[in-house]
Amino acid sequence: MDPEKEVTEGMWQTLIECANWAPSHGHTEPWRFTIYRGGSRKYLAEELQAAYKSDTPEAEFKPEKYEKMSLNPLYAHAVMAIVMKRGDLLKIPVIEEIEAVACAVQNMHLAASAAGLGMFWSSPAAASGPSFAEFLKLGDDDQCLGLLYVGWPKEGKEWPQGSRKPAMDKVTWK
Repeated sequence: MDPEKEVTEGMWQTLIECANWAPSHGHTEPWRFTIYRGGSRKYLAEELQAAYKSDTPEAEFKPEKYEKMSLNPLYAHAVMAIVMKRGDLLKIPVIEEIEAVACAVQNMHLAASAAGLGMFWSSPAAASGPSFAEFLKLGDDDQCLGLLYVGWPKEGKEWPQGSRKPAMDKVTWK
């Protein structure tokens, strides 16, 4: 992605509006997003590193992974923390709230793809741990579901082509 090519406020409005129309049981609308742009991406990278260092047992700590966390947020124009905010309707299973957030991200992804904008959903362990939750000021029942990297394709770079196995191979008829 081209970190210098701006995603306009109008595009952000479109993406977030599309997300907002995702289905949710009980109309809980559990999706929350924090968008890091400009210099705040470096701040995000530092917090990811701190969370990784704090939450990773010493025997599992990988210096190359730690270093990568300082760079990844700088490769996109913006990075969005994807959060499931647990509502008061506790009769609704947590998995359904997570699924609603995933639907919201899918809606954004479809709108972004239609506009030629790139997105990549990443779910590093550091983003779902207690230190990062504290950084995001999440409630006890809230969850960070990952990071969404957002940006325009870099000039001259070939955009990856998607591929899937045949759709009907995944269907069982009874």
